[in-house]
Order: sequence, then structure tokens, then C-alpha cells
Amino acid sequence: MRGPDSRQYKVVILPTEDPTDDSTDVPSSRVAPVHVLCTERSMIVLIRADLHSNGRHVTAEEFSLGQPCSTKSCKASQYSDTEYLIKADLHQCSSELSIDGDHLVYSNQLIYTPMQNRFGIVRTSTASIPIECRYKRTHFVSSIDVKPSWPTTSALDLIGFSFHLMNDDWRTKRSSYVYHLGEVMNIQASFLMAEHAPFRLVMDSCVVSLEPNAASVPRYVFVQNHGCLVDSKVPDSSARFMPRKLNHVLQMQMDAFLFHEDHRNAIYITCQLKIVEMELNIMNKACTYSGNRWLSVDGKDEVCECCENTCDVINQKHIGKWSRLPKRSVSRDTESNTVLLGPITVLG
Repeated sequence: MRGPDSRQYKVVILPTEDPTDDSTDVPSSRVAPVHVLCTERSMIVLIRADLHSNGRHVTAEEFSLGQPCSTKSCKASQYSDTEYLIKADLHQCSSELSIDGDHLVYSNQLIYTPMQNRFGIVRTSTASIPIECRYKRTHFVSSIDVKPSWPTTSALDLIGFSFHLMNDDWRTKRSSYVYHLGEVMNIQASFLMAEHAPFRLVMDSCVVSLEPNAASVPRYVFVQNHGCLVDSKVPDSSARFMPRKLNHVLQMQMDAFLFHEDHRNAIYITCQLKIVEMELNIMNKACTYSGNRWLSVDGKDEVCECCENTCDVINQKHIGKWSRLPKRSVSRDTESNTVLLGPITVLG
């Protein structure tokens, strides 16, 4: 099928448009314990309650698409007496968009986390099942000259956020999530969308925690104030944003660390990524403290001066240089997403 955006799709025809409707007749006698349906805008994951084919039913609460989070659409719900269902938009639940030849590929992980019983015992292991939806790309050539039109907020369905640990060459993903205390972690965030689109990636905030929940305690906020890498100001820290090479990529280094007097050695990094227009301002920036001053990775250091206080254009409107900025340039962002890395094991 060819969609309104001129892409071609491989579509599975469902008995009803809403797969959560009780009237939907989906066969329950599948051989595979997990079945994926790919529609034009979403991936639908059907999970057999007897996941291990041992007669014991797991529960819907034990499944999530992507890393465990509070987003309802990323969690499983009851579909029938023997199956659970997750229906999520293609770009939700930390899905990653990549290009494989002439295909667009949305990939994710179905996470199974067994719940402990009232005695604190679990009898099965955590599992991660790869989930993938592939779409044929279609190219058209025209002799008519047209002005490029970039997507607006409501048309960014093809954005795919990525968040990875990288090797020292910054070219390949790091296969190991194990570090020694003080070892430098290379962290790379990026997004994928139309080539040469006039947008830039920034990191609004980042938190290190001992659980996938960024609000858990203890936690350490190391990027705050709309892009200020505050850990770079801590003595003996090597944290820094790397020089920007591509607008859609942001790279950062920081030391692996542990929380004092906590026996847990697995940490999670949660960041709020944001895609913004090209013009730099105090709300959309990436700043490192170096040489006793704040520096922007994008070359306009004055946007970083507020890192010492509060980067809020409303509170700073009386300052001349900010009041002269167009209101749109300090308040508008295009798309944002929360991404998670972990668990990262840190050995003392």
C-alpha cells in the first residue's frame, strides 16, 4: 500500500481498526509466544500468557516495550484470557529508526521482568526479545523545481531518537555496559530524519539513578538548566560535551561513578532530548564549564552565561540582550523524548 506521504507500506489487515476491541477475532493458537503486527503508524505486539510453554501464565504487568517506564502505551494490557497486547506508535517507547538498504526499520525490545512473589522469590529470568517493523522506502524523481519544505511539530513522525554508549573512536557502539570506577564513558545521542533539515539536537536534562525511574532516590542531576553540564564544574571531573560535528548528534563524556555508601553498582542514565531550530538561545543549548567559564559546543558562548543562575527567559526578560531575542527563538522546540541507558555496571 502507498501512503499519503508517498512511502510504501507492508500492511497486515486486522479485523477491526482497534485491536483492543473485544470483538477483534485474532487467533490465539499461535506457535510463537510473541507476534508482531506492523501498521502504517504503530507496532502491535501480542504476547501469549503461557510465554514459556510450561502451563504457567505470566502477567501483563511483567511486560513493557522498551525500557520500563510509566507511559501507558508502552505497557501490556489484557487482550484475552490467554494473551496480552501492547500497541504503541512507531516512534514511542524508545524505538530506534534506522535505514537498512531500501527499508526503514523501527526496532525495539520487548522486556520481560518477572515479578517476585510474596516471599520475594522469582522463578524465571528476565528476558529481552527484539521487536522490529520494516517499511519499504520509495524514491521519486521529478524535473519540477520545488522549494524544500521541512516538517513542523505535527509532522515529525519519522523522528527516531538514539542513545548509546560508544567506543573511543566514536564510530561504533560499545558492546559492554561494564566500567571501572573513574573510567570515561562516551555517551552519544542522535536523531534521524530528513537530511539537511534545519534542526539541532540538545540535551535538556540528564539524571543518574540506581533504578530505571529517574525520580528515584538517590539520584544525581548532571545536566540541568536547559543544557548546562553541571558535572563539568565539579573538581576532578572530566565531564564535557564533545565539539559538535553534526547538528543531529550530541556527544558527551563523563566519569563512571558510584553513590557513596550504597552497595548497588548498577546505574541508569535518563536524559531529556530535544530537537530545536538552529538559532541558539538560553533555552536550547549545550554548555560545558572549562577554563573558569561556560562554553557552548555550538560557538555562541553568551547563551551559557545563565548556567550560573537560572536559564529562564521569563525571569531574565529585563536583561537587554535576552529581551531583544524574538519570542519564538527562545520558547519554541520541535520534538522531545526521554531516553534511557542502563543498567551500566560500575566496578569499584
